[in-house]
Amino acid sequence: MEIIKLNKVNKIYGSKNNKIAALNDINLTINKGELISIIGPSGSGKSTLLNIIGTLSKITSGDYILNNKKVDNLKNIELAKIRNKTFGFVVQHFALINDYSVFENIEIPLQYSKTSYKNRKYIIENILSKLELTDKINKNITELSGGQCQRVAIARAIVNDPEVILADEPTGALDQKTGQNVLDIFKNLNKEGKTIIIVTHDIKIANQCDRIIKIEDGYLKNDTIIK
Repeated sequence: MEIIKLNKVNKIYGSKNNKIAALNDINLTINKGELISIIGPSGSGKSTLLNIIGTLSKITSGDYILNNKKVDNLKNIELAKIRNKTFGFVVQHFALINDYSVFENIEIPLQYSKTSYKNRKYIIENILSKLELTDKINKNITELSGGQCQRVAIARAIVNDPEVILADEPTGALDQKTGQNVLDIFKNLNKEGKTIIIVTHDIKIANQCDRIIKIEDGYLKNDTIIK
């Protein structure tokens, strides 16, 4: 079932004589339950594409259809609601708050969705159990390893039970073994029905996905089904 569709999407930064085309005529369809990697050189438009899919950035022209609804013309407040409900975000350097505990970091999206504290505690404890972090629930972020921090970031990304997880270089700051462990978590989430899109420079990571999308100079160069 189709969940994301981009039709002739362009993204241009700047104005007048200082325009930079980040994406050019991107046509892309993503179906529910896919595990996708986006690869390409630095500056090719990978992160821009991910940010557009996650409604963090608006397109310059074209159409973005999410769950059969055109969303590129929505107001920021409407897009914020869609983000909190539909997407979970994971980034390379975790984006965790060092002064907060593991629990407090994961709790943030639930506060925006106005979930009661009792339910927040239940949800977070279940997720930490799944990610083998139960004993870290009250630890400060500064007390964790890089791999543990990324698992906390994943926990925060899935705490609102989003349909789609968007991961921008999620293994880039980790050693190979820890990076593989993080990818295995994504694979398990995908088996549970999550649609997962991973931006990566690591071809070994990309090759373990169902599909590889290659971007160069803002153009979609290749779209390969692996499995």
